[in-house]
Amino acid sequence: MEITRYIHVFFLSLIGFSGLGQENQELPVKVFILGGQSNMDGTGKSEDLPEKYRSHPDEVMIWDNKKEKWVSLGTDSFSERRKFKFGPEIAFSHLMAKKFPNHTIAIVKTSGGGTKLWKHWLPGQPMYTRFLKNMDNALQNLKGQGVAYEVSGMLWMQGESDAETLEWANAYEENLKVLYKDVRKETGKKNLPIVMGRISIGLLRKTPWNFDHTEVVQAAQDKVAAEDKNVFIINTDKLETLNDNTHFNSESNIWLGEKMGKLMWKALK
Repeated sequence: MEITRYIHVFFLSLIGFSGLGQENQELPVKVFILGGQSNMDGTGKSEDLPEKYRSHPDEVMIWDNKKEKWVSLGTDSFSERRKFKFGPEIAFSHLMAKKFPNHTIAIVKTSGGGTKLWKHWLPGQPMYTRFLKNMDNALQNLKGQGVAYEVSGMLWMQGESDAETLEWANAYEENLKVLYKDVRKETGKKNLPIVMGRISIGLLRKTPWNFDHTEVVQAAQDKVAAEDKNVFIINTDKLETLNDNTHFNSESNIWLGEKMGKLMWKALK
């Protein structure tokens, strides 16, 4: 499906529409960057989406990292490859579109199941390099079309894999600070709002993996949020998971996205 069917009126300049008022052309696209591991990938089933989330606002789009173009929410190559499973981006985007009705909401998501902060997400490491590349490609596309934009915030859902050993868990606090500092440097936003989901205590139940040091990672995430007024944290302990006690079910993905949206709105307003 062509992007022209989904974009908000002031965003039509991307495909060469003329005659738009200068006021609308100058409204910035609000870009949100998302990162993390499998619970950011999303394990919600599209058939479980409630009616209000089955069709998406015209003013919301997501960057297709593979095809390097903007597409309708939920139709990018990553979603397709995962049989259209969804993460927190669905409910989050709907709420942002509601709160910012005069702006296009643009999502750039980079995530990878099982990835570790210490091994994959620090500056110079593979997932973070990919994260920055995807963001840069998306922003350059907007810039190249003369469309105003602003990187408005970041969502982060990661940490389960760093709970596997005490060494990795103990390093999580400082590693997270390094990541957030570098994201803000790369975006040029020293006070960039960051909303993160805290990993769930449910990881200490029986899982196919070993997350013995979950509480250490939780404490690290809590501390980073407590020391940074622009970092907001969400307690996910009561969220229901699939049978593996690790991955959030469809309802939980919706709840998490809505909560992330509410905290982001609080931060931005």
